[in-house]
Amino acid sequence: MFSPYNSVESTFLWCRLHMLQAQLLDNGKWVLVEGDALEMQQLKLSFTKKINSWFIIKNKNPNAQVEEKFMNNFGLMPVGLWIELIRVCEKFNYNIQFIGDFENKIKNSAVSYDTFAEYISGLFKNSTMSPRDYQMEGVFKMIEYKKCCVEVSTSGGKTLMAYMLFRFMKDFLHFNHILFITPKTNLTTQSADKFLQYDSTNQLITDWTYSEVHAKAKKKELYDENIVFGNYQSLCRKPDAFFEKFDAVIIDECHHATSPSIRKIVSKCVNAEYKIGMTGTFPEEGSYDNFVLSSYVGPVVFRLPSYELIENKKSATPVYINSFFIKYLDQESLYDLYRMRSVSKADDPTLGNRILAREREVARDSALRLSFICNMIAKTTKNTLVIFSDVENGYGKKIYDRLRETTDKTCFYIDGNTNTNVRDEMKQSMEDDLTGNTIIVASMGCFSEGIDICNMWNIFLVETTKSDTILAQILGRGMRKFEGKDRTIMIDFVDDYRYGGGYYEENYLYRHGCERMEIYKKRGFPCSRFDIDLREKSLF
Repeated sequence: MFSPYNSVESTFLWCRLHMLQAQLLDNGKWVLVEGDALEMQQLKLSFTKKINSWFIIKNKNPNAQVEEKFMNNFGLMPVGLWIELIRVCEKFNYNIQFIGDFENKIKNSAVSYDTFAEYISGLFKNSTMSPRDYQMEGVFKMIEYKKCCVEVSTSGGKTLMAYMLFRFMKDFLHFNHILFITPKTNLTTQSADKFLQYDSTNQLITDWTYSEVHAKAKKKELYDENIVFGNYQSLCRKPDAFFEKFDAVIIDECHHATSPSIRKIVSKCVNAEYKIGMTGTFPEEGSYDNFVLSSYVGPVVFRLPSYELIENKKSATPVYINSFFIKYLDQESLYDLYRMRSVSKADDPTLGNRILAREREVARDSALRLSFICNMIAKTTKNTLVIFSDVENGYGKKIYDRLRETTDKTCFYIDGNTNTNVRDEMKQSMEDDLTGNTIIVASMGCFSEGIDICNMWNIFLVETTKSDTILAQILGRGMRKFEGKDRTIMIDFVDDYRYGGGYYEENYLYRHGCERMEIYKKRGFPCSRFDIDLREKSLF
């Protein structure tokens, strides 16, 4: 069977007297699938996905449309879902024939791996660095499959891979205009700086031009550079004509491409021969977000998960998670929260969110919890990152203020309102601190993604989340290699408000903590659980 993960080429053809047929239409955006009535009915069901939070929407409005069909009644589906088509056919034992030279139309068969490797060898011939084998393989897959995604764990060198891809597109494929999309301003400027740095490291004269598009960049009438680096917030305001000249689009952290803004940008790049996504956290196979992302960019054709990067490639620092399930509430408070859970009404879809909000409020207001967390942070002997989520209610600021009062360590606070240049200075201060006495207290939105600090040894997650994507990004902060660093320790605090018995015994924050442990284990990170009762132990 054809698979982009196979190193040996294979064919699209299976033999049976009757089989499904799929062909790529002339515009290259759609695949037409034809088969008998029962097969087509099953395919349409398999290509219908419920949107995120559909149950909440349905409870609020029973007549709301909560499904999206990725295959219409005529058998048309986005070309980026061709791998999903193969998976569904495997699942139901359908044979399928891709006709009309389908394979050659979705691939660039004119470039061999040997040709690509020879180019990269010349690119790095005078360099003090060289790309790893997996980076070479991943970049070649992006060149081979013109509309696709690669999933490479944090610390896998995605920026270097993007640089290699850009140089090959410019020098070998002779692309004149390439768009590089990022989710944030700091990643926009960081990517541009890295590309220039790689040229310098390779002892190359930078023979390409670039510009940046973000809120602080200088506005221009004409963007005719070889590569434009821009965040999607600013790019989505550009007129359609701006996007027509691009030969290729590269989307950094492409899991954000499920947002309407990025989908709009990608759709406007009507002349782009290549549409490439790069991320460390591709949405789960078969999920709604996976289908959306594949529809607009393309399927995953190369994967390098965290455990392989750490264990097999030895290219990242191992991260060990200690989940601290902490009890600190008195019986009366526990009963009050239990009562809220146990009287929940099925016809009130907002009650669950209100209970969760109340539990988070209780956690923020606990002096015992705050003291325990801050004492643990203060006792660290290496540079430490503290991640919080609640900017509005000031929990991160509360931790920062307590640490400044109780420790002599250098403490910084960062949230979305912190100036980008100030953030960079704080990050550099930690990177340069070889004494291990720097603490950065940062919001998830600012420091969960795309932040490079190698000299960081501890991570404290002090507020809840159950997002697989966010957790993978946070873990990635600890995977950066640094001289002498053999591991990163992550402390995850879980609020244990269990009370009574039965279905309502477990509180929401407790369940979130259990879900996070499952995510850690699924991603191959060692995780240990510690149950601590702050009411009984003398811990301070």
